[in-house]
Amino acid sequence: MKHLLLSVILFCSSAAAAANQQVTQIIQQMSDEQKAAQLILVYYTTPEFVLKHEFGGVLIMQNMLKDASKLKAGLKKMQAKSKIDLLVSIDQEGGKVNRMKRLPNWKNTPSAQTMSNWSNKRITQHASKMAVDLKELGINLNLAPVLDPSLDHTGEKAFMHKNKRSFGTGIEQIVPKAGAYIKGFTSQGIGSISKHFPGYDVQTNSDHDVAVSKASLKSVYKNIQPFEQLANQATGVMISSIHYQQFSDAPAVMSKQMVSLARESHPNGILMTDDLWGEALRSWVKAKGNKSTNKQVLALTKGALEAGNDMLMITYPEKAVLMIKAISKWMKADENMRKRVNDSVFQILINKQNLGLLATKKLATKEIH
Repeated sequence: MKHLLLSVILFCSSAAAAANQQVTQIIQQMSDEQKAAQLILVYYTTPEFVLKHEFGGVLIMQNMLKDASKLKAGLKKMQAKSKIDLLVSIDQEGGKVNRMKRLPNWKNTPSAQTMSNWSNKRITQHASKMAVDLKELGINLNLAPVLDPSLDHTGEKAFMHKNKRSFGTGIEQIVPKAGAYIKGFTSQGIGSISKHFPGYDVQTNSDHDVAVSKASLKSVYKNIQPFEQLANQATGVMISSIHYQQFSDAPAVMSKQMVSLARESHPNGILMTDDLWGEALRSWVKAKGNKSTNKQVLALTKGALEAGNDMLMITYPEKAVLMIKAISKWMKADENMRKRVNDSVFQILINKQNLGLLATKKLATKEIH
């Protein structure tokens, strides 16, 4: 038995080393612009636009599913012609956040609050059925589930509870149900990004203004526990835009201390921002003197990278192009930024590989440069 266990350990270590070597070789062949582009998760427009700029991933929204066959054909074309397959993401939580509502049989889907009363098996089966239809379209990453608590640090009902997006409060309630949800998507080869680290514990919507949390360090660490418990099952984690005053003077996604906590619990995962074009974050940098929209988005881009995030989400495609140019420029001027970007590209490509998106045959027939 000991010999068998040792053989399994050695095999896994060898496989991991080979995977790391393949990713390292790919990175060595990439230009600065291509590396910068891998960091961007952009609102999907057309295959041509995405291919031209070589983005690392795209975001699918519900309006794009009006014509599912057109979307499927576009994504298939995009992946076939891309040098490195893209992460094709959607945030399918269910309930009020139901991106699948335009697809047949998915007009209504249960919320996390509803599913919290289901058995784990039923949740997994439901998630797996959704994943089958999403995979058929070409989607390989779900920006869900929510691991945020139902109650804030004062014991009042939090924003996620009010919108029925929370599975409960504490690891006993959240982990089994959210884990079952992730399992359903994983069974179909679709990764999951848990959110919103370190736990959305306020009553306001941080999409419109930077919400401020006065939660104690003890309360914040308690809310981090579900993320820690499910870290090995998730592809990565999305960092919150909430400002936790006990930690720093910046929103969590811009806080090196907070992002470092996410990295500690997700050493092998993708650390992802929410939408950098969101009004709340742009208002935050505007208050710091960045008045033009270009300066706002570049200030957020640099801040998010310096904090330690791997993948930057943006729902404004033209600004995404600007971000690539800026990041590659910063890389050429600053070795620390070059290392920062290289580290994130490695995390992204390793996770793409885990999702079966780094086909060796495909890469062998295409020049990375």
